[in-house]
Amino acid sequence: MPEQPEPQTEASSQPDQLVVDLQHLDVVKDELSVLGVNFAEPIPDDQALNLGLARLRDLRTSSNELLDLDDLMAEIRQQVGAKRDGWVPTMGTNRWVHTVIGAGHKPMDGGNPTPATVADVPEPDPALATAGTGVLIGIVDTPRLGPAAASAKSLSKHAGHATFVESLIQRQAPNATVEVEGVLDPEQGRADSWDIARAMMRLSDLGIDILNLSLGTYVAAGPPLAISRAIERITPKVLVVAAAGNHGEFGFLVRGRTRRSAIWPGAIPPVIAVGAVDDHGVRPPWSPDLTWISCTAPGVDVAGSYISGDVTLDGVVTPFSGFARWSGTSFAAAHASGAIAARSGGSEQRTARQAYDSLLADPQGAVKRFDATHGATRA
Repeated sequence: MPEQPEPQTEASSQPDQLVVDLQHLDVVKDELSVLGVNFAEPIPDDQALNLGLARLRDLRTSSNELLDLDDLMAEIRQQVGAKRDGWVPTMGTNRWVHTVIGAGHKPMDGGNPTPATVADVPEPDPALATAGTGVLIGIVDTPRLGPAAASAKSLSKHAGHATFVESLIQRQAPNATVEVEGVLDPEQGRADSWDIARAMMRLSDLGIDILNLSLGTYVAAGPPLAISRAIERITPKVLVVAAAGNHGEFGFLVRGRTRRSAIWPGAIPPVIAVGAVDDHGVRPPWSPDLTWISCTAPGVDVAGSYISGDVTLDGVVTPFSGFARWSGTSFAAAHASGAIAARSGGSEQRTARQAYDSLLADPQGAVKRFDATHGATRA
């Protein structure tokens, strides 16, 4: 059963925050003042110079009420465009992004991990003992589990997401170095696009070769500005690998998406968007069949490292002994990131992009090019 987010009853964006291009900030602030909208003056934490963006917080009406941000942006664009021959400022909302992406193959399925043992985890492949040497992989996810996690009374299933993802990456490339930016809330499995984009830039500054983003958000109007700007700034130096979502069977609108919806950052070029297949190379119906998906990798009932302790799953406390089985394109993306790292560097000094191309050319490999025309994979 694939992973999925908790039901989204809250707003899909931070309800009082806009992200604005730094060069357009004064124009937007002036227009907010004309419209009688109050806001907090940006502090250093609200400016990301390496992204060229600023965050405006605490946007309220004069009576201290929250605004509809989409309506507010439309009004700003209309007013500014009328004054400046159609030019409008670059801005967007500060979207929520979930580490457990998609919505499963049925709307009400829990998409929970199931307990496993060390015997369920595949034995290390001796041929991969030195795979990934010299390769640096970045992960934006929940925090790594520390000693305090094991002593907690009960944890959310999201708390072990980064641990699971990292274990799948290192199974393919055990000698790679992995850096985790644990910015997503381990209880809810989410963070806003501003914090995620800044985490992406911090990892880029470390000199990473591959960035794994087993997370995503659905926005019909396009990707969150902060994340699309981060993708623009770090590529092509960094190969970005992201999950393709788990919404492939949604034939009707459910929580803002259908089976045809794009998920961001997966659908942002040149991101490598990864769908899931089972052990036989068959795509499950919940893994989307969409033209922007790049490849597939194992992501059905895969085993990996997880929480050692109690986890609350749909209100039921379930004990885990450090391992789990889980399904989802988050884990297909992790497999792909590890497989790319395993072929990077080495005596041939392959870049991550060259390693990815090499994977797709290998008919025996588990990572396959996605053929949306036939809803399947091909070598």
